[in-house]
Amino acid sequence: MGDKDLQGAQRTEIGLALFLVLLTLAVYGQAVGFSFVHFDDNVYVTDNAQVRSGLTGASFQWAFTTLEAGFWHPLTWISLMLDAELYGAKAGGFHVTNVLLHGMSTLILFLTLSRMTGELWRSAFVAGLFALHPLHVESVAWVAERKDVLSGLLWIMAMGSYAWYAARPGPCRYAMLLTLFVIGLMAKPMLVTLPFVFLLLDVWPLHRVPDGWEGMERGRFRRASWNRLILEKVPLLILSAGFSVLTYWAERQAGALTAGASYPLDARMVNALVSYATYLEKMLWPAGLAAFYAHPGVWPDSRVFLSGLVLAGISGAVLLLAKRRPYLGVGWLWYLGTLVPVIGIVQIGNIAMADRFTYLPLLGPAIMMAWGVPDLFIRMDGGWHRRTALIAGTVCLVGCAILSWQQVRYWKDTETLFLRALAVTVGNYKAHHGLGMALLAQGRLAEAEAHLRQSLGLRDDDRARNDLGVVHMSQGRYADAEEQFRRASALNPAVARYWNNHGAALGLQGRAAEALPFFRQALQLSPAYEEARRNLEQAQDRQGPKGG
Repeated sequence: MGDKDLQGAQRTEIGLALFLVLLTLAVYGQAVGFSFVHFDDNVYVTDNAQVRSGLTGASFQWAFTTLEAGFWHPLTWISLMLDAELYGAKAGGFHVTNVLLHGMSTLILFLTLSRMTGELWRSAFVAGLFALHPLHVESVAWVAERKDVLSGLLWIMAMGSYAWYAARPGPCRYAMLLTLFVIGLMAKPMLVTLPFVFLLLDVWPLHRVPDGWEGMERGRFRRASWNRLILEKVPLLILSAGFSVLTYWAERQAGALTAGASYPLDARMVNALVSYATYLEKMLWPAGLAAFYAHPGVWPDSRVFLSGLVLAGISGAVLLLAKRRPYLGVGWLWYLGTLVPVIGIVQIGNIAMADRFTYLPLLGPAIMMAWGVPDLFIRMDGGWHRRTALIAGTVCLVGCAILSWQQVRYWKDTETLFLRALAVTVGNYKAHHGLGMALLAQGRLAEAEAHLRQSLGLRDDDRARNDLGVVHMSQGRYADAEEQFRRASALNPAVARYWNNHGAALGLQGRAAEALPFFRQALQLSPAYEEARRNLEQAQDRQGPKGG
C-alpha cells in the first residue's frame, strides 16, 4: 500500500470512528434528562447510603467487602460512588457516564477489529450494530446496568490488549492483558467467558493456529501450537473459575437462587433453548422489547421445536462452511459460549431472558453478518454488489438508530418504563410491581395498591409484598403493613429491610418491645444498616429503664 493509500485509509478510519461516536451520543444523549427508575436503581444508587455518600474511605472499603445485589463487583460500586461525588443526587450525571462508557466501547471495538482484520467497513458495521442496536438500550439507558457498560469497555480493551500480545508475546504484554481481565471481572463476572473468546480469536482473525487450516492466511500475529495457545489461557481460566464460584455463592447469599430453584433442570434447559433463538429473532426484528420478561414456567411445544430447528439449522450450516469461512464458526461459538453464564441453566430469580444479556454476545452474530453478507454479494461478482452490501449495511444501522432513539425514551422514568412493558407483554408481574412503585412515589396510593395486588396475583414475590406493606404504612394501615412485611420476610428471610420494616410497623402500633427482635435481626443480616440501628435505639428508649 502506497503512502497516499495509507493516508486515505487513515482518514477513512478517523472519519468512521467520529461518525460512530457522534451517532451513538446523538441517540443516547437524550438520557441526560432522565430520572432514576425504581428498578434496581434504588439498590445501586438512590437507597444505597454507601453510594450516595460518594467516594470515602469507608465506602471504598465497603465496595470491596459487600455482596450487595448478589455480586462482588467493587469497580462498579466505585464508579457509581465517583458519580455521586461529581453529580450528587442528579440522575443525569449517572446517565452521562453510562453513555460515555458505551461510546468509548464503540470506538475501541471499531479500532480493535479494524486493526485485527484490516477491514474498515466491516469493522465499522460490527461496531455500529453494537452501538445502535435496540437490544443494547437497556444496558446503556439503565443506571443500574453500569456493570454492563463498564465491564463491556474492559472486555473490549482486553481484546485489544490480547491482539497486541498475540503480535509479539511477552511477559509485559501478558501482564497488561491479565490486569485488564481482572479489573473487568471486578466490574461484572460476565467476563468469565473471555478466555474462551480469545481461543476463538486465535482461529480468526488472528490466525494463530497451526498450519493446515483452509482459508487461513499468514498474518502479523505469532502462530503457536494448540498446546501453547491453551496453556497461555490457563491463568485466565483459573481466574474465571474462581469468579464463577464467587458469583454463585454471592447470588445464593442474596437469595437470588431461591426463586430459580422452583424450576427443574429440564424446564431450565428448554428456556435456554428458546432464549438462544429468541435473542436472534429480536436481533433481526427488535420489536416488543421490555425491561422484564417473566419466566413462563413451561414453553409451548411448538415454540421449543421451532427454536431447536433454528439453532440446529444454523449450527449445521456453520459446520459445513466454517473451514472456508472461519468467521462463521467464530461468530456462532462466540454467541453460544458468551451467553452461557446468563442463559438460565443456573436460574436467577424468575426471569426468562433479558435484553441486557445480549450486550456482548451479539458481537458474534454481528461478525457473521459483517463478513458473511458482503462475501455473499462479492461472489455474485463486481463492484456493484460491493456497493449493494454497503448500502444494505448503512440502511440497517440507520434503522437501528431510529428504533433505539425511540427505545431509549421508554427509560425516562419508572412509570413510562413499566407502562411500556405492560403494553408489549402479558402477565408481567414485575411491570405491575414497578408501576405500583411509580404511583406510590406520586402519592397515588389507591392506584399503587391496585397494581401491587395485581402483581401479587400473578406471582407471590417478596419484594412486592414488602412494597405493598410500604403502601399500607403510607395509608396508616399499620396492622395490614405488618402482615405484608411478615410474609415478605417469610418468602426471603435474607433481606434485612423486611425485618426492619416489620419492626417499624410494630412500633407504630405501640408495640416497641415486640419490635426489638426484628431490628436486631435486620442488623445481624446487615451490620451497617443505619436505619435499623436508629430504630432499635428508639425502641429501646421507649422501653425505658428496667427495674432491678
